[in-house]
Amino acid sequence: NAATYTSFSADNLTLSDTNYSISTSGSTVNATINAQALTGSITAPNKTYDGTTTATPTVSITSGLIGTETVTATGTATFNAKDVLTASTVTLNTVSLSDGTNGGLASNYSLPTGIFTSAAINAKALSASVTATKTYDGATTATPTVSITSGLIGTETVTATGTATFNGKDVLTANTVTLNTVSLADGSNGGLASNYSLASGLTGSGSV
Repeated sequence: NAATYTSFSADNLTLSDTNYSISTSGSTVNATINAQALTGSITAPNKTYDGTTTATPTVSITSGLIGTETVTATGTATFNAKDVLTASTVTLNTVSLSDGTNGGLASNYSLPTGIFTSAAINAKALSASVTATKTYDGATTATPTVSITSGLIGTETVTATGTATFNGKDVLTANTVTLNTVSLADGSNGGLASNYSLASGLTGSGSV
């Protein structure tokens, strides 16, 4: 096994010169067995934006194991960036091997860090409310006020605008407004619009 100092002895030595003899009794020396280097690969799932570069890797050993021995590998990894538009790669930062089957001891093997793979960060869905009021003009067109109610990370902010329509054009029947299109803009405290999404189709109270 690797990393264990052992003593080995020389046996069955033969001299070609009959004028001399040699004894191997007690002839020992210390030596070390080094860990066998493994080759591995990683995969990492895409994740929803959470303001961090943390990734969840799956580590697979592709070659280097002796015979039918197995060991298992786990580790930690990070994206190359925290934001949706720039995150594209996950790199293995730490790795840990565990004993496997058929006599496979983790201490007999090593696996380097730095292995990488492709992965993405997806925009985080926001929740919002919508309202609108206007003076009668014979049309159902509305100018909505869109307020984000939940989903932002930490103290980040983004702003939302859009287009909307009332459910009727008349004073007595118009009581609901529906958001038809929505646009997000960068806010404060590092809030990037591209890290978030907001669905259209929201409905809220409205009046003409």
